[in-house]
Amino acid sequence: MSNEALYQQRYDRIKKAIALEPVDQVPVAFMGTAFAPRWTGMTIAEYCANPESAARVNLEVSKRLDVDAVNLAPAGRITALLTTMWLSRLGVPGRDLPEDSLWQVREAEVMTVDDYDAILSMGWNAFFGSYLPRVIDPEEFGQSMGWMMQITPGVQQAYRDAGIVIICDAPVSVNIPFEYLCGGRSMQKFFLDLYRMPDKVKAVMDVIQEAEIAKIKATPPFGGIRGTWVGGWRSASAMVAPRQWNKFVWPYIVEQVEALLSVGVTPVLHWDQDWTRDLGLLKDLPAKQCIMNPDGMTDMRKFKELAGDHMAMLGDIPASVLAAGTPDDVYAYVKDQVALFEGRGLILCPGCDAPINTKPENMEAFVAASRE
Repeated sequence: MSNEALYQQRYDRIKKAIALEPVDQVPVAFMGTAFAPRWTGMTIAEYCANPESAARVNLEVSKRLDVDAVNLAPAGRITALLTTMWLSRLGVPGRDLPEDSLWQVREAEVMTVDDYDAILSMGWNAFFGSYLPRVIDPEEFGQSMGWMMQITPGVQQAYRDAGIVIICDAPVSVNIPFEYLCGGRSMQKFFLDLYRMPDKVKAVMDVIQEAEIAKIKATPPFGGIRGTWVGGWRSASAMVAPRQWNKFVWPYIVEQVEALLSVGVTPVLHWDQDWTRDLGLLKDLPAKQCIMNPDGMTDMRKFKELAGDHMAMLGDIPASVLAAGTPDDVYAYVKDQVALFEGRGLILCPGCDAPINTKPENMEAFVAASRE
């Protein structure tokens, strides 16, 4: 079979999984941003500094494992990209940290209460551009973004040439307002803001949301799965009281999901931490068009009970099993997962991201088990 035919077979398999249709075999996807360089002997410092190395090593590992797909295809400087998601300074290996350590978010209050008024008066896009120099060197950021715009089409074609599908390949990235503000203000300060000045926070969130929706509506046509993350980390159900969650989190997720679907983009709910409490609300979202992508902490059996006939699952091999378990543990987890979903609506993948200390034999066992 040619690689193009293999790509099409895998693409059709994944599309059927998203639509909760029967598949010939459960598709398997790779996600191991820091695992890939560690497994191949590349330092994390080089991975962060050299975007071409980052793109190359992730494709190399995906081909070595012979997976159907990748959650996304990391390319560019990971630390610069994370800064734009969390509006926080990052410790960078080889510069701020030892060469082979993992990058680290530096939790701090960088955005001030006065910045809320600045966002309301300037608008989100103008404020965002003025804010970034506080958390990243403008030259570094500009080089990283410029490189990504130039190289991304070639990276995506390289995966296709290898017969590997990229699930999150849409040319748009979004973030809910909660995550931007919580990262910039710091978790402690922002959670206090939710109680001390809820009306102002809500007004600021609405300004940010307007800019994010406009970005979504401007998304150009594109082939492939057309997936993109609708992320949630600190906004998880386990982190936020129901009254605040229902006001500051869920409505913004729903609006972004609906906007993405209106332009043909598949929302991938990349949700870290525990979202079990609110899984029933997934029925509010359009059926068989979204993907749930948790990190090992959300109750899979509860998901299957409440939303398994409504939405596909991309996951959910926990980091603890990949790092501390054995190949037999991995095999047992995969077997239970496939049995739970009865072969429908499941794309096997590491939960969130395989950790840097994943045992290679466990990653290989994960893929081998999926083939059964």
